[in-house]
Amino acid sequence: MNHFLLGLANVLTIARLLATPVLVWVLLQTPGERRFDWIAIGVVVAMQATDVLDGFLARRARPPGAARVNPTGEMLDPLADKLYLNSAYITLMLLGRVPLWAGGLIVARDVLILLGWIGVYLQWGVRLLPNGLGKTTDSLQALALLTLLAAPGHAATHALLWVVCGLTVASGFSYAKSAFSTPQQA
Repeated sequence: MNHFLLGLANVLTIARLLATPVLVWVLLQTPGERRFDWIAIGVVVAMQATDVLDGFLARRARPPGAARVNPTGEMLDPLADKLYLNSAYITLMLLGRVPLWAGGLIVARDVLILLGWIGVYLQWGVRLLPNGLGKTTDSLQALALLTLLAAPGHAATHALLWVVCGLTVASGFSYAKSAFSTPQQA
């Protein structure tokens, strides 16, 4: 049963990776017709649902006391999240629907996190995993994406974008602190 749950969790993560180009294509259609905003909202909701479900399945499959059981999912899941969120923000920046400062900040944090993860692993052989603040930030980035599509130009959308950017900076510093405090492996 555990192998089945882990396999299903990984399939959901891979589906999110494969759905990213679909989301980008739908977002590219949004300037022409408002209905594509709603289609994009549906795609984002489905992607977020698979993120929650794959995490639930992976935790459910973990035997009591086991630290981790799905190294593939631990690597692919954050990659899938970052790929789809950053692709969406880059697309919306190109369309002029997200301010460059906000989208650029979100993308820059994730590029730096990715480079940090790779650097720490290559330098010390230590894998950095997502933390609570980072997961919260990613979830709020998805919520901001949904509000940007549902209520473009609304004051609440603009305010949420500021909150998301503040959390993006805070979580970036949190990841940097983790990377720099990683014990060196001799």
